[in-house]
Amino acid sequence: MNKIQRSGGIAAPNLLSICVDAGTDGELSGRLYSCYSQEPDRFGNVIQLLRCMENFYNQVQFPEAAVMLRNFEKIPQKRRGAVPEQKTDRAFLMSQKGKLATFCVYVQYRQNATWQGILSWEERGREVEFRSALEFLALMDNAIALVKKK
Repeated sequence: MNKIQRSGGIAAPNLLSICVDAGTDGELSGRLYSCYSQEPDRFGNVIQLLRCMENFYNQVQFPEAAVMLRNFEKIPQKRRGAVPEQKTDRAFLMSQKGKLATFCVYVQYRQNATWQGILSWEERGREVEFRSALEFLALMDNAIALVKKK
């Protein structure tokens, strides 16, 4: 298994830091950091988090999506644009902390209209591979439940 680790580890262009600041009734809110912006994307629920992440992966074109997601609008396919420049380094990304929990996520593949990768729970130093966006969300929800249980 690839290791994300706080120091060293994976240095991928699509590494993200998810800082969870609040979690109520299974709904998470917080900030999403990447190396391509010094300002975080803020999310108020898990749907916004998934949208932010999917938009990010499309923007950096990594990992390449195996299929185009369907939708109700007839939107013409866009041509691939230039990949953005990195504005921060891995150290900045890994230094961000959430009030409840901090996760580092490395999506290795976007196959079968979902994601596969590694989720690292930074406060506990634990890493788990996930096979779908649903499993990714369930792992984060489980971690937040454990934090709140204390």
